[in-house]
Amino acid sequence: MSKTEELRKKMQIGDWGLVGKILGIKAHNAYMSFLRPNCKRFPDVVAAIEKIVENREKLLIHQKNNQGVIKEIFEKSDEKSDF
Repeated sequence: MSKTEELRKKMQIGDWGLVGKILGIKAHNAYMSFLRPNCKRFPDVVAAIEKIVENREKLLIHQKNNQGVIKEIFEKSDEKSDF
């Protein structure tokens, strides 16, 4: 499977808009540039998508690891409240 196919599978709703904002172009132009490997923006679009996917995965891992910590904080605050 090619790199672009892998990225495409990991993309979510709203990613094209974010790529567009990062590169200062419209979401549709980012999408069309991604479909055209010979386009001058293609490397920039791919790099932006890679960064978005990578950061999303890191954030989800971080959130999953800290979920127990957050739960403990809420449990402690519930013990202190008189409700």
